Order: sequence, then structure tokens, then C-alpha cells
Amino acid sequence: MTSFPTPAPRVFTQDQTDAGWRSMSLLARFVQRGGHPAPVTPTVPLSPGEKQYGAFLVDVLTYLSEGVFTDNGLLWSGTGNGWQSRGRVPATITSERLIVNEAEYFFRDLVMVQPNPLDWSVNLYFQGHPPLMLHSPWVPWMTVVMCAELYGSPWPPGHVSGSEIPITAMCENTQ
Repeated sequence: MTSFPTPAPRVFTQDQTDAGWRSMSLLARFVQRGGHPAPVTPTVPLSPGEKQYGAFLVDVLTYLSEGVFTDNGLLWSGTGNGWQSRGRVPATITSERLIVNEAEYFFRDLVMVQPNPLDWSVNLYFQGHPPLMLHSPWVPWMTVVMCAELYGSPWPPGHVSGSEIPITAMCENTQ
């Protein structure tokens, strides 16, 4: 069984983590009521009809192994090197793709989303790319944006909603 490590401790200010959590919580409730994220002024070239929702810094880890993605899911063979840090890089979320540094990950190639908002992270599995772990105070908000685009809900199918996570109320009330 593959374990998913917690990224090494990162330095984020309390204001950053509070703002990220509040933004994720408010957007998740808005999407649950039928709302949709608001686009921002683009900072990257967009295709016709594509909208940009945000840009921020993320800590990136990729999973290196001999595994490959197939049309039916994941297929892993042998052992790999595991999660390896790629550093803190810029990320941009649009209605069609996630741009991490200069790499583009199109939603049409997304196989699985594993959000972990309590750890400020998400694991993403795109066909044709190694698994990707993103971590920062804005990643839970980005995950809600991505899921709103893909599923019309704040979280992927089968994921526990934010209102069912006991620590949510504690985090939302931090000053």
C-alpha cells in the first residue's frame, strides 16, 4: 500500500492560512447552494471560452515510480522512488486546466482528485502524468474551484463534505 506523506512543514503566516480556509469554506457553501466561482482578470493566455479563477504559490510533490495510467485507472508496477519535492512554484487555475509552473494539466485528463483540506493539500492524478501533490493555504480553495467546474459540487463524488469535518467550525472561528 502506498502511503501519502505529509509535505514537510512550510512557512505560512496565520493570516494566509486563515484567509485560505475562510475562502474555501465560503466558496464551498456558495457552490453547494448552486453558485459558481467568479473569474478574475487573466494572467495567462486563455483559449476561447476559458476563464481564469486564480493564481497563487504552491508546494509541489510528484510521485516517481514505474507506474502508468490506463484508460481504466491506475496501474502500478514495481517500486518507485516515492514522493519527491519540486519546490514552491506558481499555479494558475482556469475552467479547463491547472498550470503548475509551466506544466499544463487539462481537466479532461483528470483521473482522480483526493482532497485533504485539513492538511492544505490535494493529490491529483492526471492521465499521462505522474501523481501530483499540491500544498498551500490556497489549495483547498483551488480544489473547490476545480470540483465546481468538474462535478458541480465543492468536492469530488464520495468525498466527505466540509460541513461533516468536525474541525471546520474551529478553523473558521480562529481569529
